[in-house]
Amino acid sequence: MIALIESLFLIPIAVSALLLLLPKTAARFLTILATLVLSAIAIYLFTQATDRPIQFAVSPVVNKIVMIADFSLLLFVIGAGLKQKNILVWVLAILQLLVLGYLTTKMSETQSTQFYVDKLSIFMFILVNVISGVIAVYSLKYIDEEKCSWFRKKYFISMIFWFMAAMNLLAAADNLEYFYLFFELTTLASYLFIRFRKDDESKKNALTALWMNQIGGLAILAAIVYTVLTAQYGNPSFSDLIAKGNSVAIILPFAFLCIAGLVKGAQYPFNKWLIGAMVAPTPVSALLHSSTMVKIAPFIILRISPVIKGTPVATVMIGLTAFVFVAAAIGALAQDTFKKILAHSTIALLALMILMAAVGTPVAVTAALILMLFHGLSKCLLFLNAGVLEHVFHMKQTSDMSKLGEAGPFTALVVAVGFMSLLLPPFGAFVGKWFSIETIGTVASGFKIVAPLVLVCIATGGAVLSLLYFKVLGAMISRTGESDKVKFEHIHPIYESTLIFLLCALLICTLALPWLLPYYFTQVAADTTGLALIPVIQQGTNIYIGSVHLPLIPMLIAFILLPFGIIAGLFVRFKHVDRAKEYMCGEKVEYNFSSFYFSTDKATPYFVAIGILFFVSIVLVAFFM
Repeated sequence: MIALIESLFLIPIAVSALLLLLPKTAARFLTILATLVLSAIAIYLFTQATDRPIQFAVSPVVNKIVMIADFSLLLFVIGAGLKQKNILVWVLAILQLLVLGYLTTKMSETQSTQFYVDKLSIFMFILVNVISGVIAVYSLKYIDEEKCSWFRKKYFISMIFWFMAAMNLLAAADNLEYFYLFFELTTLASYLFIRFRKDDESKKNALTALWMNQIGGLAILAAIVYTVLTAQYGNPSFSDLIAKGNSVAIILPFAFLCIAGLVKGAQYPFNKWLIGAMVAPTPVSALLHSSTMVKIAPFIILRISPVIKGTPVATVMIGLTAFVFVAAAIGALAQDTFKKILAHSTIALLALMILMAAVGTPVAVTAALILMLFHGLSKCLLFLNAGVLEHVFHMKQTSDMSKLGEAGPFTALVVAVGFMSLLLPPFGAFVGKWFSIETIGTVASGFKIVAPLVLVCIATGGAVLSLLYFKVLGAMISRTGESDKVKFEHIHPIYESTLIFLLCALLICTLALPWLLPYYFTQVAADTTGLALIPVIQQGTNIYIGSVHLPLIPMLIAFILLPFGIIAGLFVRFKHVDRAKEYMCGEKVEYNFSSFYFSTDKATPYFVAIGILFFVSIVLVAFFM
């Protein structure tokens, strides 16, 4: 098992290097082969997962390599900040360099293990390797259409694989110094990805992503410093922190780790970096928003949830993420650009995942896991389809999509299923939101005033997102009425195959949800929280998980009526019918759908200010509790 886990680290690095050297045909073959192998390993680990975590150490030489890599990375960032005259970038990097230098004088050679792989880590392996692998394959065609050299194109695919390696390492890291390095490597990757096109806007947005995410890295270093200086904590590792966290009065290092997660999850006031990432090639958007980068946020909070659960730190985080869920949903509704809609809604749903992780009960953690998986599949599907809309149909705005159902029925179908999977039963995102509301209701007595406000925020945010999704669906269903036949468009086989794979994966996971819930998600939740969660299956038609009741028959009926009813709207044609309005003397009128377009620019500074207050409160309540 350890050898297989290590292969998830080593294979992507080897593939990344080889892609820079191989010719085009061989590079394509290697990309597809590596995707299949890495996905197979992740799925095999999923089938072999046991209740006992796998812990292992590496050679002391690796510790020195990690330290050198830390300093080298910071020196690169300082150089980038100086070269591009961005004071925030190089000042934050220098601060990290000073803290890291101080740590080298205080930290003794640790005897603890550097890696800790449990069910939560394996869950992340599946997200990273399967979904990111699909993005890598999709990129083979997408990057061909970019106006850059062939080496730059190979470099883009190569970056995807070393990014996957960094994410696999991060999901398995126990030692906080190792975790810091992998966290910062993902920050570096986002910087390089966002500035790939090298235009002024790309460079500017890449620097914004770099300095904002460095705040997360600085927070991790602060957690390490406090741990090293506090004798009760022992080694700076997740396992030691969690084991001793409940017995130590001050939980300040956990507050710093929460901040690192919230920054990486682009929660207010750090939402700007993820919105700005939209200038990068579309596969980058899929990588950052769906399977990898932003999932670090709920992952960190889930990892430390047994300690922060029920503390003032958790209460502040719940308040922050409840607010962000509503604010980001409103921001998404105000957009017309397709990718910006997806970006704002990603921030909203990330807030809900982090909220559930902060609540920390087994049922809440189950909700977070459901949302992470289905959000990853749905958003990857939608972002990759956004690339098809741009390259094939030259559409970027939802207001341009009013005739997509006629011009591109398959593309419209993919968009429809993607949005329905985030909105309607029995898809996992709906179930995750349902679990979220039920969970807050059951723990309301523990949060007193906060719980009712959080419930209102979840309900309001969910309603706003529903308006958003129906806005896009309504735009696609509208037609001119000039075509009586459904004629499917021809798109490149790589685009078509990757989209079909994601569609099938989404539908299979939805149909398998009655099995995944009691036999997988609840087990990961129980393993993560350390608390038993025993699901009850009653007569094969009802599942009870904690206080949540999931009736399977109504869910099946909803699956038949709701999604397929909307899909039918894309393909039903009324032959030889003219659309006319009364008092128009029978004159044909072209229909156009648009609604709920408004600006939130004036409200954004207030949202950011509220986010800053919450971030400061996280540290203050941890320090003074």
